[in-house]
Amino acid sequence: MAFTPIDESTWERREYLEVFRQTAIYLTADVDITPLYQRTKARGEKLYPALVWCVAAVLNRHAHFRYGRDQAGRIGVWDQLHPYYTVPRRDAPDLFAMKVTRFTPDYDAFLSQFREDCARAETCGRLLCDETLPPNLCGISAVPGLAFSAFSFGGDPKPDFTPFVLLGRVHPAGERTVLPVGGEFAHAVNDGSHISGFFQELEETAAGLLLD
Repeated sequence: MAFTPIDESTWERREYLEVFRQTAIYLTADVDITPLYQRTKARGEKLYPALVWCVAAVLNRHAHFRYGRDQAGRIGVWDQLHPYYTVPRRDAPDLFAMKVTRFTPDYDAFLSQFREDCARAETCGRLLCDETLPPNLCGISAVPGLAFSAFSFGGDPKPDFTPFVLLGRVHPAGERTVLPVGGEFAHAVNDGSHISGFFQELEETAAGLLLD
């Protein structure tokens, strides 16, 4: 885990931080996951870990999604983000646990660790499965029973800079299989071009995963 502080006095986004410090952007789009859905189904695998990996892979490719603050409050860029995702609990199906799996560009290695982590989360019996959390996280959650078209959180705006991603119910759209994906982005570090690029690249990444 490495953190590279920026010089706020010369940072190209200094003015954006001052104006949009308390502003979050919420945007939802349908993402075509037809190839990935077909491949995971053919392999008898769950779709969720593949989607978590795809989201984390896109975020990790771009510094503008890896902005954060260290313990001293300095703004900087993490070298890597790890997905922090939700898992239904076996002891209480209406509740969920939250678990971290370390990201690796090697999907098969990630999948193996994800399965172990997910099994622990299912039976940990509490919300926060990990005793301690690294600071370089990207939040991912799911509403698998709903093909939603928009989402937002109530309360105060986003306090950090890292995107939060919400996955909805996979459903058919003509000959395609689509997934509603909602994202919460900090406007201090992310603009429209960054956000639209996230959704476009997520679709491309999903299309390219599990190609033999």
